[in-house]
Amino acid sequence: GTPQHCFQSSCLRASDMMRAASALLRHARSRPAAGGTFSTRLLAPTLASGSFLGIRRFSDLTVTFVKAEGGGETSVKAKSGQTILEVAHENDIDIEGACGGECACSTCHILLEPEAYERMPEPDEDEADMLDLAANVSETSRLGCQIKLQKERDDGLRITIPTGNVNLLG
Repeated sequence: GTPQHCFQSSCLRASDMMRAASALLRHARSRPAAGGTFSTRLLAPTLASGSFLGIRRFSDLTVTFVKAEGGGETSVKAKSGQTILEVAHENDIDIEGACGGECACSTCHILLEPEAYERMPEPDEDEADMLDLAANVSETSRLGCQIKLQKERDDGLRITIPTGNVNLLG
């Protein structure tokens, strides 16, 4: 059979992936970034939504991002199976994720409320090692790239972006 790769909960054949890449590049070229340079950050909502493939994603839960500095809140829709980092990027929430969600940095460090933290699966050893490198770690610290949202568990989840969260790209 044709090799398949999983992308955002949808398995795609290699030929589908090539079509998607071509469509994505056409889309990127038709929407110049600020300053006239190409920016993959502008493509994050397109990639996450799958809209360039005609894939429709239905939101089934709401999460709220809270900035520890200034206390601003933003409630957004999310889909079960997305990571907190994916939801943040899809909604232009300022969480970096420099490693692309591979648990190889601590730039997507977030804080959960104690009750929410207790409902989550335990952090694995890799996540614990990366959290050792994060600033302002607390008892309820997690990496946003390691938590996949579930409707039953996470609808209404409040996610705090800690003070001093470093954005290496900005």
